[in-house]
Amino acid sequence: MALGSKPAIASSDHDAVRPSLSGRLGDHLYAAILTMIDRQNLVEGARLPPENELAVLFGVSRPTVRETLSRLRDDGIIVSRRGSGSYVARRISPEAVKQPEAPEIHEMSEATFERIDSFEQIQKCYEFRKAIEGEAAALAALRITPENYAKIEAACDVLGHDITEGQLGSNSDFDFHLAVAHAAGNDWFMTALSAMRPQIELSIDIARTLSFHRSLAHMQTVQAEHIAVLDAIRARDSERAKAAMREHLSRTCNRIFRGPQGLSDK
Repeated sequence: MALGSKPAIASSDHDAVRPSLSGRLGDHLYAAILTMIDRQNLVEGARLPPENELAVLFGVSRPTVRETLSRLRDDGIIVSRRGSGSYVARRISPEAVKQPEAPEIHEMSEATFERIDSFEQIQKCYEFRKAIEGEAAALAALRITPENYAKIEAACDVLGHDITEGQLGSNSDFDFHLAVAHAAGNDWFMTALSAMRPQIELSIDIARTLSFHRSLAHMQTVQAEHIAVLDAIRARDSERAKAAMREHLSRTCNRIFRGPQGLSDK
C-alpha cells in the first residue's frame, strides 16, 4: 500500500597484511573494520553489515566503504556473495595493521556492546531496544517519506514471505527494524542498531528458532506485530507507532522466556 493514498594472501602472510595507501580515510576504515571483526568476535563465515550500515556506523561515504571492502577482499579477509553481502573469510589481529596517525573515522566507530552470553543479557538487550526503537518508530511516523515507507513495507513483505515459506527470516527481521530506524531521520538510531547487529541478530535467532517449532498461525501473529508498526507509521501516528514497536519487542522477549502463554504480561 502506497504512503499517502588482488589474490588472497596465504595464511602464513597474515602478519604482513596492512593498508596499502597510508594516510587516507580508507586506511582508517580498513583498520576499523578489522577491529570490529575482532571486538565483536565475528567468526569465519559471519556476515558483515551492508554497505549503507557501515557508512553510517563509521561516518564515511558509501564509495569509501566499497573501496575498503574491495581491499579486504583482495587481501582474502572477506568474501562477497552476489545478492547476499560480505562475509568474514579469515581473521587477523588489528594490531597487525599499520594505522595512520591521525584518526579520521567518526567517533561512533568505537561504539561496541557486550556479547550476549546469558539470558540476563538478552533481557537487557530488549530493554535497550524498546527505549531506542520505540522512539525511532515514533519519529519515523512523524518524518516518514514515500521512499522510506516503501523500504519499510518491502522489508515487511520479505519477512512475511520468509514466514510463509517456513524460513527463519532473521536477516529480514533485522532489515525491517533497521528500515524503521532509518526512517526516523536521525543517523544515531541507525548507528546504534548497526553497532548492536550481532547482539540483535542473536536474540532474533533465539526468538525465531523457538517460534519456528510453533504453528504457522503463531508465526503470523508475530508478523502482525510488524504490520501494526507499519500501519501506524503509514498513518503518521507517532504514539501508536511507538506503542506498537515497544509492544512487539516486549512480546518477543516474553516469547523467549515465557512462551506463548506469557504474552499477556507486557
